[in-house]
Amino acid sequence: MKENRKMKELTVAIFSVLLLSMGHSGNFEIFASTVQQEKQDIIDELENIKNDDKVNKKSKKDLESAIKKLEKSLNSKYWKDESTVNFKHGKKVLNADQQAVKKLENILKDKKSSSEIKEEINSINISITQLDKVLVENAINELEEIIMSEKGIKKLDKAIEKFEKGNKFLEDEKYSQALKNYAKAWDQIKKSLKDPNFKKLKLIHLEGTADLDYDGDKDIYLKILKPKKPNKPYQVDIKMTSECLKGNTADTAGLKIGFSAPVRHSIESFHEEFDMTNKWFKKHDPDGQINTVVIDSVSIYSQFPETGDDFIQTNPETMENSFDLIPSAPMLDEQESWEGEFEFTGQPGDYHIVIFTPTIPAGEPIICNALASFTIDTTFE
Repeated sequence: MKENRKMKELTVAIFSVLLLSMGHSGNFEIFASTVQQEKQDIIDELENIKNDDKVNKKSKKDLESAIKKLEKSLNSKYWKDESTVNFKHGKKVLNADQQAVKKLENILKDKKSSSEIKEEINSINISITQLDKVLVENAINELEEIIMSEKGIKKLDKAIEKFEKGNKFLEDEKYSQALKNYAKAWDQIKKSLKDPNFKKLKLIHLEGTADLDYDGDKDIYLKILKPKKPNKPYQVDIKMTSECLKGNTADTAGLKIGFSAPVRHSIESFHEEFDMTNKWFKKHDPDGQINTVVIDSVSIYSQFPETGDDFIQTNPETMENSFDLIPSAPMLDEQESWEGEFEFTGQPGDYHIVIFTPTIPAGEPIICNALASFTIDTTFE
């Protein structure tokens, strides 16, 4: 688990998390986690260490205390969703985590603890601190979009100052000190919420990025804007690297979308329940629509479907592209990417948005250009 944690980079959305289930051409699958699941994994790992016969009695007590603190931090009333804490209770989560780390640091100071146990505990302390760093950073990012008064900006600047101080302690491997400063940053975040402009927050249903091949660079950005009025379409902004879409020309790159039930590799398709389009398809497509993929078999998750319209097209007469190729996209760590917008309407409910990209021959390395499909778990109201 320790090596797996080092390999994964948790990228959390500002308002919701992208829950990715990625299918590759070699039947290879990776499942990214939520913050709550990451914390539960840490608790499970601590339980395993506690049950190790090599751990002394004093360390077992510290482990038990740390587990209780982490379990307390998962109290459902503290959380807005599985990766976002409520502004009101965020500090309680951070304080509980800091107390857990302090208990674990007792084990690191214990001369009777083995080097192997200490290494595992240190890795867990890093993970706890990094998760809380993400929670605070996302809260700051959210408020930066809406706080405009001078007073609110000053409070947010103080939050950023404490956050950056916490980051310095994290770099110096002083994890409880880092968490202490993240908690102080949250104090300033709560004060900034008193800014009257907070009420001007636009309701965003889902926004996030994901590193699909775990190389440290973001590969997709997705933003779904909830309609302001009933019976109006959702507006979607999507950016995805040319590497993941298998090309930098409309002839080679590909992108299709389908909707299924929120079950892994579901074959319950909702291709008739959603109407999707954008400016290019309204102008150049015979029916003015972007037809979605018919998801009727498990095998479709590992191939580029024959059904559904490809989002990336060029009109041969006008040479107008349905999506734009951007040489260096800031939202995707300056990588070359395809960017576009579309809208859709559909029945309210829980769904998997399934994004398909062209497949490559079997045997290729499992990197982003080997990606065949991935799903985003979401709810439409």
